Amino acid sequence: MEPINDPARDLSEIRLMMERSSKILSLSGLAGIIIGIIALWGVTFAQWIHTRVSAEDIVGYLVADAIVVLALAISGAVFFSNRMAKKKGLPLWNNPARYLVTDLAIPLFAGGVFCVALLMHHTYEYLPAIMLTFYGLALVNASKFAVKEVRYLGLTQLTIGLLAALFYQEGLNFWALGFGVVHILYGLRIYVKYEK
Repeated sequence: MEPINDPARDLSEIRLMMERSSKILSLSGLAGIIIGIIALWGVTFAQWIHTRVSAEDIVGYLVADAIVVLALAISGAVFFSNRMAKKKGLPLWNNPARYLVTDLAIPLFAGGVFCVALLMHHTYEYLPAIMLTFYGLALVNASKFAVKEVRYLGLTQLTIGLLAALFYQEGLNFWALGFGVVHILYGLRIYVKYEK
């Protein structure tokens, strides 16, 4: 007896195979939550520094704080995404991952150079706005290789970055909102939708 063909099921399986080969499905919601918590920790430390360190020494401390936050955030993202990939039986490093990293890296590198230029010229007011804006652009640029929520995260970061440019006196608060609170909300959304 021949098996009965189910066109809807066949199409669903084909769609799933195509999605697995073109998108990263191992992004972890826990990574987003951890990144947000690390960012809020970094902002808290930066605020503490402002009350304890002299004006001429503060930039060095803030740069060190930013480097530690970035290193911990990247480590958390890789750790939890690797864990998610293993759990789903997916490779962490494949063609979509390479494309995603490349599309993220180009705007992030440009934004990083811009931030270094501002630091060299002792212009600090717009650093949070620039970080958020270029990060948002990077996420939007790379979102075609990830779940749709990454695009929304990028557009949100971009919007917050532009608001931070308009209200630069509140830059650190916008930075906390974008990198902290928004990442936690994004992580919760990804966790509930894809991981539970």
